[in-house]
Amino acid sequence: MAVNLFRATILIGIAVPAAALAAHSEWSPAAEARLRLLLVAKEEGRIDGGVEIQLEPGWYTYWRNPGEAGVPPVFDFSGSDNVENVEVHFPAPVRYDDGVSVSLIYRDEVVFPLSVIPIDASAPMTLRLSAQFGVCSTICIPTSATAEVTLGPEAASDPLANTRLREFERRIPKAPEPGRLDIESVEIDGEALLIGVRMPDSSYSDLFAEPPAGWYIGQPSFVERVGGVSRFRLSLAGKPRDAQIAGQQFRFVAVAGGEAIEESVDIP
Repeated sequence: MAVNLFRATILIGIAVPAAALAAHSEWSPAAEARLRLLLVAKEEGRIDGGVEIQLEPGWYTYWRNPGEAGVPPVFDFSGSDNVENVEVHFPAPVRYDDGVSVSLIYRDEVVFPLSVIPIDASAPMTLRLSAQFGVCSTICIPTSATAEVTLGPEAASDPLANTRLREFERRIPKAPEPGRLDIESVEIDGEALLIGVRMPDSSYSDLFAEPPAGWYIGQPSFVERVGGVSRFRLSLAGKPRDAQIAGQQFRFVAVAGGEAIEESVDIP
C-alpha cells in the first residue's frame, strides 16, 4: 500500500503543475484550417489570450467586417468557468479584390488577441470557445471549431503563447495620432463619403470602413494624395432605402506601413 500511495503522490505532483502551466490548448481541426486558444497571465488579475487560426496554403478568413463578400467570425465563450468577460481584438486586415467584390481578409494565419477578466483571479480559470468562421480559396466554406484551455493562478509564462500574442498585438489598430496618422475629414458627396486621412509616406497604405449596422456597402477607393493627406471615396450604394447619411457613425481603420489606427466618426 505504501508503494501505491507513493506512486499516487508522484502522479498528482505531475498532473497539478501540468494543468497549472497550460497556456495553450491542443489544435482543433476545422475545414481547411485548425484553431487553438492561447492564455498568458498578466498583472492585476488581467489575462491576455488569443484565438489562433492557421489555414491551409492559399486559404484565407475574414475580418469582423468581411466587406462585400464573406462572413465575420463569431466567438462564443459562454461555456467558460471563472470568466467574467472576454473582449476580442481584431488585427488590421488586408484588402482582397477578386474583380467582382472587395473583401477584408487574413491569409494563411491570424491570432485574434483577447482581454480576459476572471471572476476570481486567485482560482483556476477555464476558457472554452465555440467558434464559427468562413474560409475561402477558389470556393468558400463555413466552418467551426471548439477549444478549451485552463490557466492556474500561479502559472508560469509560456514562451509559445507570448510570442504568438505579441506578434499579432502589434497589428491591432491603436488610437489616432492627430497630425500624423488620423482621419482628418469626412464629407458627404451625394451618395458617397469623401475621407481625408493624414498618414506618413509608406509603400503600403489603405483605408477600411465599418458602416452602421444594416448598411451593406463596399470599401473606400483611393483617389489621390496631396500634402501628406490621402483621399478616399466611399460609395454608399446599397445603404438602406431612405436612410439619412448625416448623423450616422462610421468606424475607420487606416493603415500605413506597419502601423494602423482606428477612429469612429459621426457624419456631420
